[in-house]
Amino acid sequence: MRVSENSKRVLTSLFEAYLQSPVQLPEEVQARIGGEDDLERVICDYMAGMTDRFALEEYRKMFDPVVRP
Repeated sequence: MRVSENSKRVLTSLFEAYLQSPVQLPEEVQARIGGEDDLERVICDYMAGMTDRFALEEYRKMFDPVVRP
């Protein structure tokens, strides 16, 4: 149960961060925004392709003050 809640928090936080600041998405993903795909769909598609490990790394980069550049 705890793992499930943590997963929801990570994914929700990533989605909201990408929604508020799409420049955090890779350039090739940003290029899809505005055509036939809206921002939310582009973010969902991008996140659907993430591995668990990659999603956690992205979360740490964005939200962990120790990891932030």
